[in-house]
Amino acid sequence: MSTLTEQFLSEIETFLAAKAMDATKFGRESLNDPNFVFDLRRSARSPSARTIDRVRAFMRDYIANPSASEVAA
Repeated sequence: MSTLTEQFLSEIETFLAAKAMDATKFGRESLNDPNFVFDLRRSARSPSARTIDRVRAFMRDYIANPSASEVAA
């Protein structure tokens, strides 16, 4: 059984792969923290419910409103 943080990281990794986005850009754009994903990967951070909600909202918005460069690709 995986922890909430592991499940959350799995969601992020799936998003990163699907959108071909690097972890630094994701952290910077979602939370203004370029080390966010790296910290999760090394278990150096346990996100709060508020952080999880913010990141999930970012992923939903990004999917719903693709950038011009993503549409052109």
